[in-house]
Formats: sequence, structure tokens, C-alpha cells
Amino acid sequence: MYIKTKAIILSVIKYNDYDAIVQAYTQKTGFTAYFLKNYFNKKTKKLKKAYFQPGTLLEILATDKQKSQLEYIKEVKIYYHYKNIHLNFNKLNIATFMREVLIESLKNEQEDSKLFQFIEESFIQLDQQDFKPDFHIIFLINLTRFLGFFPDYQTQGKFFDMTNGKFSSQMQSSKYATAEESLIFKKYLGMIFALKKTTLKHNDRKKILDFLMKYYELHIAKFTVPKSVKILHKLYE
Repeated sequence: MYIKTKAIILSVIKYNDYDAIVQAYTQKTGFTAYFLKNYFNKKTKKLKKAYFQPGTLLEILATDKQKSQLEYIKEVKIYYHYKNIHLNFNKLNIATFMREVLIESLKNEQEDSKLFQFIEESFIQLDQQDFKPDFHIIFLINLTRFLGFFPDYQTQGKFFDMTNGKFSSQMQSSKYATAEESLIFKKYLGMIFALKKTTLKHNDRKKILDFLMKYYELHIAKFTVPKSVKILHKLYE
């Protein structure tokens, strides 16, 4: 059985000398792994390799066995061509981070058309809009809506309870953000959802990113903080 679906390429993993496994999040099958024969063979056409660069937005015709096996892609085409992500150093680093977060977050995610649309639109916005240094922070916060732990910024209190995703008047365990982290986070959340334009100071952006990584680790089993976090910390210093 074959299925036609949009797919966002998240990673290409070397399987052996010639073959590869591609991880993708698709509109109709969720997180899916595909076997690509001869991907690393020097005789393989460069055009074929270009289709599967991480972050590429594809329309594919692929097998759909639904038996926890590797799928195979029969037909492929790029349905959105990036204009400048790969030409803009800052955007490229943000896109890399987004992909790494998605790989860690979506491993067990099934089909969710709204989640797919959110991810698709996020990459296209990153490509088309002027660069915003807080883009990845807003992406992380909005992604939690689909993953089930969106923070309730309207609750009262000066400490953020990371377990329950809300603010509290008292810090009752180690799984609470500090008063400083909570204040910065709540203030920023309020500005985002009041649609106010804001850009974090570098130190505040670093603190919120580290905090959000702890938040993700708490709510997603076996979540590993992406290596690209260190690169983002060095940007805009």
C-alpha cells in the first residue's frame, strides 16, 4: 500500500556504506523512518540527495505498512523551495536547533495535521520573514501546545511549577523555576500572547532557553538537549 503525503525531513542517518535512513514528520503518518538505498553512493545523482537535505519540505509517495518497519519512498518532489535559510547564518542555526528539538520531541508522535501545519508554517516563516533572534523561543513555547504541556501564564504566583505548567506562590520542589527565571518567563509569555513586539536581552534569552530545555526534559521521555543550544548561546553576544 502506498500513501501520498507531505513530509518534513528531520535527519539523514548513515545505515551502511551506501544506504541511509531518513527520519521525517509527515502529515498523514506522523514520525516515520524511510530507507534510502544508495543515498551515499557516489554514483547517485546529486538531485536525489538534494531532496533529502534536513529541513526540506517534500511531497512523497511512500509505502505505508504500519508494522513498525522501515518504509520506502517511491516518488518525491519538493513543494516549497527555501529562499534564504541556507544563505543566512543565523536562520540556519535556528533551523538546525528546531530540527533537533523535533527529532527528540516527535519520536512517538502519530499523525496530527495541525501539528504538521504548525511545523511547516514555522519553517516557512523563518525563511520568509526578517530574522528574529527570539524565533526559536517562541517556537518552543508554541510547540508545547501540541505536546501537551503548554504553560498557563495567567495563573498567579512568582514560581513556575514545571510539573503542572503553572505559576505558584511557593516553591515546593526542585522542579520549580527560580523566582528570577519565573519572572522573566511570565513577562515574556504575556508579551508574546498580547502580540507585543519584544526582543529578549541576550542573558534573558539564554536563561529562558535553558529553562525551556529543562521543561522539555521533564515532560518528554528520554529527551536529550540538542548540541546546537551551545551555538545559540554564543549568538548575539
